[in-house]
Amino acid sequence: MRKAKKLPVVEIISAADDAAILEELITAEELSSSAYLSRETGLATTYIFVPGGRQAKALLTQLQALQPEWQPLLSAPLRSISCRSLQEEDWSESWKKHFHTFKASPRLVVKPSWEQYNPLAGEKVLTLDPGMCFGTGYHGTTRACLKFLDDIEAEQGGGLSFLDAGCGSGILSMGAGILGYAPVYAFDYDPQAVETTRENLSKAGLKTVSVQVAEIKDFTPPQPCRVVAANILASVLLENAERIMRFLAPHADGSFLLLSGILSEQYCTVRERFAALGAQELTRITLDEWTSGCYRFRP
Repeated sequence: MRKAKKLPVVEIISAADDAAILEELITAEELSSSAYLSRETGLATTYIFVPGGRQAKALLTQLQALQPEWQPLLSAPLRSISCRSLQEEDWSESWKKHFHTFKASPRLVVKPSWEQYNPLAGEKVLTLDPGMCFGTGYHGTTRACLKFLDDIEAEQGGGLSFLDAGCGSGILSMGAGILGYAPVYAFDYDPQAVETTRENLSKAGLKTVSVQVAEIKDFTPPQPCRVVAANILASVLLENAERIMRFLAPHADGSFLLLSGILSEQYCTVRERFAALGAQELTRITLDEWTSGCYRFRP
């Protein structure tokens, strides 16, 4: 029998309402995390994976030092922050307890691989098998972008070119491919994220999506795209606004820009920055602490 693999992690338990802002704070420290929410307890468990136990202890010390700075931004004190070894099987079972099928948009249904779902007429199913670096698509920023993608495709028709700027684990690229966008391009600065995206696109049968490792300041798409999604931090959006606008293809009917990853109190600043560059806000969606916007650009 294969010995169960143990994964060293730093585990943070917080109020469920704080999961989104906690993710933002962790990302600001250039760390990657995965979290799940328990509807039964109202708590969120966040895991930060590290190469070994020594690194876990060092990271724990770093995060404990940050707690006084973080606490005013949270709705409640952190329940705990600790090092532990997580059984690989325990991780899988945790996802199965807390990740269930949900409707992300009028036509797009997101479901885990272990659940059965019979789609209704017109529905398209995005099947996920979450791992350490792969989310469920339920985060407010992701759900907003999936809805925008569905609405744009329904209005404009299939075959729109799409760029996923800062693709993470590739959920938006997968959703775009399933909805009929083509061609689809994606990039991320994190090689592990790009590898995960490629694996998950392959599992979904979306093998024609082009994914590459690149910093946003250095990336040039193979072609300008009719639809660009930038689900990244507000600070990155503001710093790279002009470059992001150049990713959009000139078109008589306009091109569409999806801006996400923005805390609600930062949204107006981001909107004003892109409006000054010619992006017209069509609609916005606020989910949890996050506000995402859909914009049209006509040169």
